[in-house]
Amino acid sequence: MNREEILKHFASEVYEPLKHQMLFALEASFQNRKHALAKTFRNSLEPILRKVKQMQHEGTKQALGYISYSMLRTELANGRATYLVEAMDKRWFMDLHTCRDTYNAEWAFRYLDEWETELSKHAKKYGGRIGLDDIERIKLRAAMYIHQYIIALARFSITEEWLDEIQFAHEILLEDVFELRVGEYLDQSEVVYKRDVRVKDSTVMKDWLEEKKPYDYIHEVFRGIDGSQGNYEGIRLQYADLSESFFNNSVFTGGNLIGSCWDKACLQEADFSGCLIQEARFEQANLRGASFQDAIAVPGIYQSERWESPGFQPVSFAGADLTGAQFQGAYLQDVDFTGAILQGADFMGAAFEGACFKGAVLDGARFSLGMHPVVQSLT
Repeated sequence: MNREEILKHFASEVYEPLKHQMLFALEASFQNRKHALAKTFRNSLEPILRKVKQMQHEGTKQALGYISYSMLRTELANGRATYLVEAMDKRWFMDLHTCRDTYNAEWAFRYLDEWETELSKHAKKYGGRIGLDDIERIKLRAAMYIHQYIIALARFSITEEWLDEIQFAHEILLEDVFELRVGEYLDQSEVVYKRDVRVKDSTVMKDWLEEKKPYDYIHEVFRGIDGSQGNYEGIRLQYADLSESFFNNSVFTGGNLIGSCWDKACLQEADFSGCLIQEARFEQANLRGASFQDAIAVPGIYQSERWESPGFQPVSFAGADLTGAQFQGAYLQDVDFTGAILQGADFMGAAFEGACFKGAVLDGARFSLGMHPVVQSLT
């Protein structure tokens, strides 16, 4: 075989199987340790926030507009899983007043180091045709898969409540629009949390949403707006914040609502049929008469035999009013219905393995034969 054929064989027979093995191991570790990891991640922000407070007190740092976590490939090449943490004003990378710290992501990247060792062992079987430089290039390319777990952890860790506490405790000035982003240094980054306290015109926002643009609403903040009676069929609202909003009698059928937040929203008679709602939150929302027929709420990795991205967190309807809601044919694995009002709700044909109904009101709710969650509601 020539070198191209050897590399192709190595990729299919060694690289790919070991990559999926590594990532499934990391997935299991992340899901089992996510709460402890989230605490450590939030703690990693404390030093830089103290620096921001001091700089703002001295007049050398304006209101905070961004905090970014950047993967450093040079550090990875030297065996260090170090992320650069930067706090910046609204000018982003044009902010001339440097405020930096670091975050140690060894908990995730140790899997990459172990994988590299395993790859090197298998490479020896190719008679020296695959060298250390090849393994190093493969490692740095595969780092992006590990990086996805830093994004997932940041998204899981940072909440509105936590930010309010931090802002109050540190007396930090924030811009009306504040973002926490994770990416590569001076390269592409992804929003993992966005706060936008600007007053928005509901009519303008509703008109914009009804245009159903493919990418414009991802991670956007529509908190507190009134978009009732809207037609949003097929809309993409991944990780958008619609908490405390009003979307009564609105249609979202077939939409991608992964990671969206609807906490305390008023969604009476809203139609979410056929929507992807993985990782979404509807806590304390008014969903009387809403429809989630054939909705998909699958936690974890969707295709269990192949890793494509970090697994989703379970959907939460905790404390929501779901009186008369329709869930026929929905896939509701591990969904949290703790304390929800489910009087007259229809779960006929729904699959809800692992769902929690603790403290839920189930009077008059309909379930397929043998599926009534009596045991779950008492645990």
